[in-house]
Amino acid sequence: SIFSKSGNGVVFDGGARDLEGLEEIKGFNAFVRGWDPTILVDTMLTGINTPIRIGRATCVPGDVVLAKREGVIFVPAELAEQVVKKAERIMLRDRFGHQRLKEGKYTPGQIDGEWNDAIKADYEKWLTDNVDALPLPKALIEQMLKERSW
Repeated sequence: SIFSKSGNGVVFDGGARDLEGLEEIKGFNAFVRGWDPTILVDTMLTGINTPIRIGRATCVPGDVVLAKREGVIFVPAELAEQVVKKAERIMLRDRFGHQRLKEGKYTPGQIDGEWNDAIKADYEKWLTDNVDALPLPKALIEQMLKERSW
């Protein structure tokens, strides 16, 4: 019902049932504490669209939810753009690092540690040389080059 009306999945701090049936719904994701064949027992609904604590995280209405197999994080809406931009920068650094490691140009210690001036210069050149092939808008990469935040 949730998915058919909203296209969204669920994050549920409790057990759920019907795993096989839910797996058949293309695009639906459910992140739950566990699976159980019985109906909900000893569970009380305390609110809808209200702040809630799940484990060590607090989720409030409007938060951006990022759910992956490893877990779920909640990003306050006012921080979402900043988080996405930082993640994009990390993704580019990782792509550069993996490529240079495969080429044998640097060691894992050099890539994972604080970069020296030579690696920073190589990264700038790599960004410039690959600006059209990278998965980010050219304007964002050019902004990164101006800020040099690595």
